[in-house]
Formats: sequence, structure tokens, C-alpha cells
Amino acid sequence: MKRSSRERQRGTSVVEMVIVVAMMMVLSAIAIMSTTNTSQNSTASSATDLVVGTLRQARETAIGKRRNVLVAFTGTNTITTTIETLPGEAPITPTVVQLNSGAAGGLSFYLYPGLPNTPMAALGFGNNSATDFEPVNGGAVGNSVMYTSSGSLVGSGAAAAANYYALGNNNPVNATIYIAIAGKPVTARAITVLGATGQVRPYYWNGTSWQE
Repeated sequence: MKRSSRERQRGTSVVEMVIVVAMMMVLSAIAIMSTTNTSQNSTASSATDLVVGTLRQARETAIGKRRNVLVAFTGTNTITTTIETLPGEAPITPTVVQLNSGAAGGLSFYLYPGLPNTPMAALGFGNNSATDFEPVNGGAVGNSVMYTSSGSLVGSGAAAAANYYALGNNNPVNATIYIAIAGKPVTARAITVLGATGQVRPYYWNGTSWQE
């Protein structure tokens, strides 16, 4: 028995409706993913700007005030800068900042597993830890470094007179600070500092390589 024209139209309409609904669901999923990635990228960019700004400000302060400035990376997301005053000078309260203001879901010092070194690797920059400090002349550096009045980044142990000549202290330090949200590769960032000059360079991971 032949279906009536009205029945065929009704059947076609149901199929079309299913297709339209499916397309809407796909487009909604794409929109949600895009919005999520955009939000995560914005959060990562904010954290990167904070690290870069803090380092550059510490360097400018060291040069401008002709004082050593310690930069310590502690916990999972905290940077403390301290101006080393001379004997007789009043101590200056350290400046403490946190990535993304310490908000839940923000970035932390994190070396994303499996990602390669930055393009600065050939110049002696490492990727062994989230805050990787590589003294140019050997030795070891803890979780802090120091800007000198010349703008160089060096081992912070030299702040104490007794440690001034210890290996690793007062030597240029090539630093790389890796930040990210665990499980979110789109947020992977790296900030390098050339020890000899104190030059700061930020990088982001584009899925295949580090880009400035």
C-alpha cells in the first residue's frame, strides 16, 4: 500500500528534526569547548604576566636602587621579592604575590610531563623541575635567585657575606619557570631568564612546540 503524501512529509519532518537536534548538540559542545579553552588561556596568560612582571620589576628595582633583590619561589604558586638593605638601613617589607591571586583552579609552578625544553636549551637552560635554576659556572641553587645592581640574575647565597664565594653563589643563573594547570596542556607556559643580562622571555605551548 502506498503511503500518502501527508505521511511521507511527516516522516521526513521527524528525520530532519533529529538531524537538526544532533547538529545543535555538536555545535553546543564545540562552543563549550572553545569557551573553556579561551577561559583557561586567559587564566594562563594572567599568571604568565604576573611572573614576567614580578621578575622585570625586581630587576629594575635592583638597578634603580643599587641593591640586591632576592626572588624566592615557594609553595606551589608564591613569589616573594626582598630588597637587601645595607647595614643601618631600615628593612623593607618583602613583596609577596601568588599566581592568579591564589584562586582555586589557577596555575601553579608545574612542569608539564612530556613537554620538551624551551628554545633556550642550547644556552644552558634546563627542564628538570618546575623552577629550574642552572648556575652557569656550576654549583647548586635552592628555590631562590638574586638580581644584582647590574641587572644580572645570580645565586642568592651571595647575599650572606660568608657564602659570597661558595660555588653557585654570585654566578649567573639561567632560570626557567614552568607554570600550568595539571591536566590542561593548553595552559602550559614557560618563562626564561638569561643570567648574564636578566632578560626575561615568556613562552606558551601551542600543542606541538614552545612559541614566544
